[in-house]
Amino acid sequence: MELAAKIICEFLLNSILLVFLWILSHKLKLLMMRYIAGILKMFSDHRQLFCKNVILIFAFFSFFTISDIQGQDFQHPDDEKINEFILRIQDLYGVDDELINGYPYYPPNKLIASHPYFDHQKWRTGTVYMNGETYQGIPLKYDLTKDAIIIKATLKKDVLKLVHLNSLYVDSVKFGPHLFVHSRNFAENGNERIFYEQVYLNNDPALGYFIHYSKQYLEQYTNIAPQGRFSDTKEKRFLLLNGKTYEVNSRRNILKAFPKNQRRSVRTFMRKNDIKYRRASNKQINQLMKFCYDQLID
Repeated sequence: MELAAKIICEFLLNSILLVFLWILSHKLKLLMMRYIAGILKMFSDHRQLFCKNVILIFAFFSFFTISDIQGQDFQHPDDEKINEFILRIQDLYGVDDELINGYPYYPPNKLIASHPYFDHQKWRTGTVYMNGETYQGIPLKYDLTKDAIIIKATLKKDVLKLVHLNSLYVDSVKFGPHLFVHSRNFAENGNERIFYEQVYLNNDPALGYFIHYSKQYLEQYTNIAPQGRFSDTKEKRFLLLNGKTYEVNSRRNILKAFPKNQRRSVRTFMRKNDIKYRRASNKQINQLMKFCYDQLID
């Protein structure tokens, strides 16, 4: 009798436990969805691109894993509950998902002297070209210390985010008279992930002129700059000629890049048009390249 009583007690306890687990698992989906949405909300101010993707994937697999545990007879949550979950996720993102495909950007310490940006530190309106798509009227900056295109993205509820665009997706960026193209478009080293200003380009025959700009953070501490300072802008100039790239930081270098029978005419053109190579403006360089192109096709 005692053995039978123990068996009956264990059976009842196990039955109660199973019922409890079934009730718990029946509501677990909704709890999980609310939990994941809460995580997304918490990380909305401090997330990188991969965080968003990882959390969404986790939510996806959590949803279907729970269904598998409960078996085929499980009744899925109401459509209203699923829609609530989706809307809470979508509420975090109010701009084009491809355009903000990048990383959070944190401006430098204001106590650092100077700034890390191209030309000046004010926001400018430009155009971003990504994966064959064109995005106009984008507030942006170009951080030369990181070689990063920074945009100001407006999320829903007028929340502003600074985003460092993923250079793998950016083809080029244009603001004012400046056009910056990704190095994969022409550089021999396909592993480079930097931007060059395209001053001139003609494809037949191939002739192009590009400038890479950079800055560095300098650990030079003074009373005026207690947190150091950013360096002046440095330039590296490149000539693309018939599929080869030449570094042309001096007048001598650029003359040497052309065939010997054309160097005299190029030198003469520079002298007549008062082109001082090291101090030449982009407009003057463009004028020089047009002349050189005419020499190549003659």
